[in-house]
Amino acid sequence: MGVSYGRSKVVDLEFQVFARAIHPDWFAVRSHRRVSRPAWEADLRIIEGGHAITWTNGTGCLTEVLRGPETPLPDRGVLLRRPVRHEHSATLRQGVAVEYQTCFDSERLDDEVFRHLCDELSLDAGKGLYHRFSPRNRMAPSPVSFIRVDPRANGLSVQAFHTFPDDCSIVRTQSLFEVLDPGRR
Repeated sequence: MGVSYGRSKVVDLEFQVFARAIHPDWFAVRSHRRVSRPAWEADLRIIEGGHAITWTNGTGCLTEVLRGPETPLPDRGVLLRRPVRHEHSATLRQGVAVEYQTCFDSERLDDEVFRHLCDELSLDAGKGLYHRFSPRNRMAPSPVSFIRVDPRANGLSVQAFHTFPDDCSIVRTQSLFEVLDPGRR
């Protein structure tokens, strides 16, 4: 829905988890990949300002969204809502069969370190879902989003990296979506 030029500021970002799917029309999708295994399916999207991951199995659905103010979302089904100003971690259970774990943070970097990190993410582009946004300033690095996906039989591990040249910052998220074994319930 929302489209902006460039990126939000890190201070305006919000990390949310929903106990339902969020229709893709809510997002300005820049890149998409579907990953599935017999026990689950996931849609991963790089969106304006961050990412959206919808993970479903036979008993539940979770949607993780990192978004800026240009992507307003409904409140229905929100399990977790946090600003991305500090490090946060959380574990959520949906029913008795699904567990979700996440950790996310933002970090302001020295200009030289930031540029090196942007170069490294570009080199890893073929190893995951990647999008280079148009920069606001032609002399600055382009904002980059990169999602590394590690599918497993009973779940999905995701690492996401989003760069914000105006803030010289990076936002990192790490999430695990998992169908629990009967012994772990």
